[in-house]
Amino acid sequence: MTNEKLIEIAKEARENARVDISGFKVGAALLTKDGKVFKGCNIEDPSGIGVTNICAERCAIVKALSEGSDDFEKIAVVGGPDKLIFCAPCGACRQYLNSWCRSIKVVMPDENGKIKEYSMSELLPYSFDETF
Repeated sequence: MTNEKLIEIAKEARENARVDISGFKVGAALLTKDGKVFKGCNIEDPSGIGVTNICAERCAIVKALSEGSDDFEKIAVVGGPDKLIFCAPCGACRQYLNSWCRSIKVVMPDENGKIKEYSMSELLPYSFDETF
């Protein structure tokens, strides 16, 4: 699947975001090596407690894992309050991605639609893993 197509699916996922607190909507599309795509969006807890919020990337990973998929190729992440801006995974999501899909590629469009692609080691150098 092309990066462009995966980004379009992430944009669709973004439309389901529940962001009454921040107004910052994020969508993710996680591609497995066998071609399945799992969508996720960020969901903010109305209580306003940050620890109970879930990001789009973690939402997609949990959906995939809970349905038996665990061989991931890449994930597209899109976000922004109104128009899309460059939106990289937060620190918690970087660690989560690294824990479950260390060899995954992360693709993200910038404000002008130019696609950037990073490995997890680029996004999270010196990550926490089983060697610690």
